[in-house]
Amino acid sequence: MEYMKLLKIKRKNKLIIGIGLLLIVGSLFLWINKQESEKNLLLEEENAIEVFFEEEKEQINNIETKQEVGKTPTVTYIAVLEIPKINFKRGLVDITDPLNNVKYNVEILDETIFPNSSSNSHVILAGHSGNASNAYFNKLHKLGMKDKIFFYYNNVKYIYEITNIYEVDKTGNISLKLTNESDISLITCISGTNKQVVFIATLIEKKDF
Repeated sequence: MEYMKLLKIKRKNKLIIGIGLLLIVGSLFLWINKQESEKNLLLEEENAIEVFFEEEKEQINNIETKQEVGKTPTVTYIAVLEIPKINFKRGLVDITDPLNNVKYNVEILDETIFPNSSSNSHVILAGHSGNASNAYFNKLHKLGMKDKIFFYYNNVKYIYEITNIYEVDKTGNISLKLTNESDISLITCISGTNKQVVFIATLIEKKDF
């Protein structure tokens, strides 16, 4: 009788260990699959940015070329935002594109006035902060006055310098303190609060690229 009890306990322990191993292997598989998916997405985004710059160069030189098979991105960028201090570079889609949403990317807000479309342009961008995979503005808090922001658009590199940083309540509407010059505004939430932070940067230089 005692032997049978021990045998049942051993079988139960083996079953528990087996289930535990399956859970560990399953979790490891899901983690590896997630890492691989994120890696592929990052490569796809980097490729799309490269295509953006290549197409801009082709427009300048009036060269008609076809993209190599297998290198066509699933998105088409109309501009690229770069912030050297935080090693940030991301492509932006057209304002009418369904992917132009903070859920999927840095969003170009409707109030944006693109460079060259007015004497004074106002580029207004919003993005999530935090730890989620779509928290593209999670490092904006590291920026300070006079830090540079680059905006590539229509064959021109626009160089901005941060001139104002301020917080506002998160109400769904933001009253921006725009300058009387061309500028770019970056907006994101402050994690753990009901506040948003706004970075205003004024255009200081532009050059072809």
